[in-house]
Amino acid sequence: MTRAKSPTSDLARLRSLYDQITEEGLCTRPGVDPDHWFPDAEPAGNATTQRRFYEQAATARCAGCKALAACQVTAEVEERADLMLHDCAPHGIRGGLAPWARFERLLASNIAVETDKEEAA
Repeated sequence: MTRAKSPTSDLARLRSLYDQITEEGLCTRPGVDPDHWFPDAEPAGNATTQRRFYEQAATARCAGCKALAACQVTAEVEERADLMLHDCAPHGIRGGLAPWARFERLLASNIAVETDKEEAA
């Protein structure tokens, strides 16, 4: 199975995505508090409630953002590198997703890549 070339394999394309986020991202607007994308846990909630609260916050904070897709792509590229090079898991809200949701996507995409490598061999 042959995969299409990743849109981020081209450095110029990645820079273009960063520019789009800078120009259109809700998180880059003047006066926005960066801590807004790192919500505190809901008081006195159990783990399931905490997760749901965080996921709802992620969805709400990024709702209507014109740079959502660009943010998701750049998050995947950066977090894959962080995970592979530094064993650093995702954190905060990016692309409307909680960190564990992005981590699960990374794992799923790595499994797909490994499966393709095995099929090619």
